[in-house]
Amino acid sequence: MLFAQKLKVKHYPLSKAARYLIAIGFVLNLLAVSAIIYFYPKFAHLSSTAIWLVPTLFSGVFILLLLILRYRYTILEKYPYLLNLPSFVYRLGMENNPKLEGKVINKVFTVYTISLLYISILNAIITITFVTQDTSFLIPSIITLVILLLVSVFWFYRSIYRSFAIKEG
Repeated sequence: MLFAQKLKVKHYPLSKAARYLIAIGFVLNLLAVSAIIYFYPKFAHLSSTAIWLVPTLFSGVFILLLLILRYRYTILEKYPYLLNLPSFVYRLGMENNPKLEGKVINKVFTVYTISLLYISILNAIITITFVTQDTSFLIPSIITLVILLLVSVFWFYRSIYRSFAIKEG
């Protein structure tokens, strides 16, 4: 059984694109929190919980995913069942070509960076809506963002599958 044994995977650093996505997400989260701090006196009539809830929640999720990315190999080696990796990762990366396993896993974790970016964009959109008190673009923005997230994640998984496809002969 695959999960009964601890895995040993060659560690690879995140790609440059993944690191850029993390940096952009970090900046967006920082801007959202900065906007709340800057406009806080304007919202003195509201409770501080209402003002800080969204940026704190999304920043917390961002930090949690960032920690998972940072310790991805440690988590995968000690508790592989905690990470719900797609089955093709095991089929392509671990069973058929052990040399590719770290690269495949690293590509899958790049999807986490895409999620980080979308969470940060969502944080910024909701914070802008709160600061400007203009809700006209909130629902269309969220719907568009969710559709873009789903399309980009499926597209990325498809590109992973194609890049490591088994050549059947």
